[in-house]
Parts: sequence; C-alpha cells; structure tokens
Amino acid sequence: MSSKLKSNYLNRLDVRLTVYYTLILLGLFVLLAAFFLYRLNHNLIKQVDQILHDEAFELMHEIEEELNEPPEQMQDIKGEAEVVLLACQDFEKDITRRKYYPIYFRVLNDSGTLLYTSNPVIKKKPLRKLSFPSVNNKDNHYFSFKVPHRSPFRCYHKKFKRKGANSLIIQIVTATSRANKIYKNMLKNILRTLPVILLLSIAFGLYASRRPFEIIREMNKITKRITSKSLGQRLPVPVSNSEVKDLTETINSMLDRLERSFEEVRQFTSDVSHELRKPLSSVRGEMEVALLEQRDLNEYRELLSNCLERTNSLIKVVNDLFLISRFESNKETFNFESVNFSEMVREMHSFLLESAQEKHLDFTIDRNNETVLKADKTKLDQLLINIIDNAIKFTPEHGSVTLSLINKDGSAEFRVRDTGIGIPEEKLPKIFNRFYQVDDARSNLNSGSGLGLHICKRIAEGHHGDITVEKNTDKGVTFILTLPKTE
Repeated sequence: MSSKLKSNYLNRLDVRLTVYYTLILLGLFVLLAAFFLYRLNHNLIKQVDQILHDEAFELMHEIEEELNEPPEQMQDIKGEAEVVLLACQDFEKDITRRKYYPIYFRVLNDSGTLLYTSNPVIKKKPLRKLSFPSVNNKDNHYFSFKVPHRSPFRCYHKKFKRKGANSLIIQIVTATSRANKIYKNMLKNILRTLPVILLLSIAFGLYASRRPFEIIREMNKITKRITSKSLGQRLPVPVSNSEVKDLTETINSMLDRLERSFEEVRQFTSDVSHELRKPLSSVRGEMEVALLEQRDLNEYRELLSNCLERTNSLIKVVNDLFLISRFESNKETFNFESVNFSEMVREMHSFLLESAQEKHLDFTIDRNNETVLKADKTKLDQLLINIIDNAIKFTPEHGSVTLSLINKDGSAEFRVRDTGIGIPEEKLPKIFNRFYQVDDARSNLNSGSGLGLHICKRIAEGHHGDITVEKNTDKGVTFILTLPKTE
C-alpha cells in the first residue's frame, strides 16, 4: 500500500515538474560554481604572479642601485659578485617581514653560475632550503612546479640585461599554499551550500506549483461531476493570467459548445417528434373514422388520397432529415461538373412560370449574365427550386417575384426578390436553422417542415459559396446566393 502511495505521489505532475526544475537549477548552479571556481583560481594565480613580478623588479632595482654606485670602478667579476651579494642580502632582510607568500630567490650570472640563493626566515623561524627549478634559455616567464612533501610553488624567471655588462638571471619563487587554501575553502563552502539549495529549490518548487495544481485538481473534480444533465456547470477561472487560466477558459468554451450541441440534439429530437407525430396522427385518425362505418368507393378513394398526401409529406421530411444527417457527418458527396448557370435560371423560370401565373404574379428575369460554374447540377436545381418556390408561395396575388444573375469578381450572384409577406428583422438570422419557421405554430401543413432553407444553406456551403437573406425597403425579402465562378 505504501509503495503504491509513493508511486502515485511521484507520478504527480507537480512533483515531477519540481524534480525537473530542481535538476535544471542544480545543473545551472554547478555550471556557475565551476565557472566561478575557475575564475577564482585564475585570479589567485594572477595575484601570485603579480607579487612575484613586483618582488623581482624590486630585487633588480636593489642590484642596479648597488651596481650604479661606485665609490670605485669595478674591474672584475669578483667585485660585481660582491655587489650582487650585498644587494641580495638587503633584499632578503626586507622579504623576511612578509607574513604570507614567503619569497625564495636566487641570482645567477649569464653563464649559469650561482651568485646568491636565499634562506628566508618568517617569524624568526628559518624555512627549509628549496630546490630551485633548472635554468632555461627563456627571458621572462611564469611557471608552476612541485617539490616532494612541499606545497606547490610558483616561479618567475627573469633575465636582467644590462648595457655593457653581463646579464643576470633572477628566479623568484613563492608557495601557492595560501591561494590553494582559499580555493579549497571556497569549494567546501559551495559543496556545503549545495544541499541547502537543493532543499530550498524543492520546497519553493512544491510551494510555487501548489496553487495552480490545486486549481487543476478542482477542475478535475468539477469535470467528473459534469454529465449531459449538468452541462451548465463551468470551471472557476483564475484571476491571474497564466496557462492554467487559458486551459480553464478553453475547457469552459468546450463545455459551451457541448451544451449547444446537446441543446441542438434535444431541439432536433423535439422537432422531429413534432413534425412526424401530427401527420401520423392525422393518417391514423382518418383511417379510424373510415373503419367506423361502411362507405362507398369514392369516399374510400378520397380517404386514401389524403393518406397518400400525408405519407408523401412524411417521406419528404424523412428524406430531408437523412440528407441533413449526411451533410453533418460529411458523407454527402458533390458531383461537380461544368454547368451553365444562366441556362439553369431560364429553365427554372419556365418550370415555375405556371405556378406564378396561377397567383397572377409578375414573375420575371431582370438580368441573366452568361455564367459557367463547377457545380452539382442536381443539388443546385434543388436549391433554386426551393428558394424560388418559397418566394412564389409567400407572395400574395398580383405581387412580383424577380430573378437576376450577375457576374462579380470571381463569383456569380443570384438574387430572388419578392414582394411577399416578408420576415421580421429579428428572425432573419434564424431562418436557415433546422425546423425554423416564421410561423411558430407550424400548424399549417402547406407551410412545410422548416428543413428546406437549412438544406439550401448546406448545398451552398458544399459549393464553397453562401446564401443570405435581406429585408427589402418596401415589401418582401431578397435571397442572395453567391457561388465561385469558373470561365
């Protein structure tokens, strides 16, 4: 049980993120510490080199002063060696006062003969003799060397050239134990700081991640409670701008879409039930009445004719619903071919002219530009018949229905303008919805099922076009179909 709890705890996202961030922070700390130690060691060596350089020039200055003070002219090497000896002794007395970085030095002539070697004393305690490194031909350079059982040493090799006289070689050395001690102390302090930084990074990481992940856990609880019956619930949105806030708003937006979808499904079910129940009830009622008593042949024929008419209406509704379901599942295919749209407009005018004349309507074509489209002719016929037939149906007698087709930049615009009963302004955006009818009662069978305009919208979108409606300034409305045009 405890191992399972441990595994669940380690699998938590906030714990894993804290571990990742801690490892990254430790990695950065190690890199920074390594760079800092490298620079510290470099600066300490540079400081030691500067001390050696200054002491070497101080010794050269002492020797030069002794050599440039003749109470008498030096004529041999022995006199020069004695002068160097005196200068080195004076210099050695000065360096014995140094507390840190004890100085060892020796002076040689050009041929490598030793003229003087130091024997320094610190705090009245003599230091052990030092084995100096061998002499090389380089003029000036710094280098480190080791002596068994002694601290590492740093040496400055300087060739002192004098005009008209023999050159001198100075080797001045000091122990780097103090610099090494400073370096090691700093390394120890960094290593001691490392666990503290580790603990603090874990603590602050868990604290910093606690609030957003509390929100995520709360989101998890709420989303588990949301069902199809409680889609109105929403997640609490954090005040501060963060990824958690974006995630919350995204989930709430998704819930909004789901709620609308469920509402559409409920409305669709209700509308389908309404559309199918009434004609079925009518058919059933007429059949029940017909069976109550004996009737003659004509009465039975009239009854069957009425039942057939209602059955055809039901079949049309079912076919329309099936077509809409294919549109929504992207299963409905379009067979595109070159279509003479202007010729289709003329055919539709001829086909529906008789229906318009029965109502004494002025049914005309205002403009009909020659237009060729890539379209599904069968579906486009269905669209045109639907919107033109609606215009004729809802236009009172002695009114007018006008068709026009004009070419615009890259598109064809087909308009159906009527002087009918019109549509209230607030209902215009809804007329392409499924089952929507301006007559809310939907009691008149001749008014249709409310699916035609929705199918028209789907057909227009399937042709990469659009269909809209606008209210006329005087009477009626104008339907506008816009389709991409091909020459």
